[in-house]
Amino acid sequence: MTIVVGVLIASFGLALALVGPRVANTLGGRAGGRFETSNALAFRLIGTALVVLGLLYATRGG
Repeated sequence: MTIVVGVLIASFGLALALVGPRVANTLGGRAGGRFETSNALAFRLIGTALVVLGLLYATRGG
């Protein structure tokens, strides 16, 4: 069960890192455009951290 949960966390992190910046740009207004670069960087960093934590959880058992 630990492996399944770890893989789910890693999958969510990967999806967040890949799709998050595009969704933020699509849903954000014109005023939010000035934060486009920082939003993309934040989504990529948080998504990468979730992938790493999910893989660690899956391999080390929490």
